[in-house]
Amino acid sequence: MDLFRSAAKCIEAGSESATTGVDIDQIANALAHMLSNKEGTLDLSAIMIGLSKSGLSEIINSWMGNGANLPILPEQVVTLLGEERVSRFAGELGISEESATSALAEALPKVVDQATGGSDSIVDEMMGQASSSHGSMEMLSKMFR
Repeated sequence: MDLFRSAAKCIEAGSESATTGVDIDQIANALAHMLSNKEGTLDLSAIMIGLSKSGLSEIINSWMGNGANLPILPEQVVTLLGEERVSRFAGELGISEESATSALAEALPKVVDQATGGSDSIVDEMMGQASSSHGSMEMLSKMFR
């Protein structure tokens, strides 16, 4: 949830005026509902697969590296996450879908960058799980669902 709170702070402080002043916990909960897997953590594999299927793999690669993050356009956010998820997110915050996609386009690169960088990141966790043959198979099955 720390990652979602961090992302919520980015959204609340971002350039989208509709999210300025919205409660950080409310934003974090809406993000968690939209981006979590069954365990309640960021479903990074779904984001990566969505970007890859959408022809946006160059974008995700930039978010995971140490260099500058390539931007994602609001309409690409809808392609990535799906109209239903974006609509639900907007509804939970009481903002328009346009405002939601703008806020998400600003925050997603930062969230994935933070989630995949440094120790205790999601990537480290995935690699730790992959150290066993069962873990490797589970990780691959999640990535190719």
